[in-house]
Amino acid sequence: MHRATVSKHLTRNNVVRRQYGLTIDEAAEAVKLHGGGISMRAIARTLGVNRKHVRTSLVAAGAI
Repeated sequence: MHRATVSKHLTRNNVVRRQYGLTIDEAAEAVKLHGGGISMRAIARTLGVNRKHVRTSLVAAGAI
């Protein structure tokens, strides 16, 4: 099934979907964890997001 079809079904049934990337609070938590020596992979696992989103947030915050 194509992802656009799935998206239409979810929208039609009012399913709440996660926003793309990290929220402000999640990004702050990621910076805090990274400063404590936690790897990006572990941070991503903890927050339930993709590692690339964590890296993007850390770069935007100037943490790396």
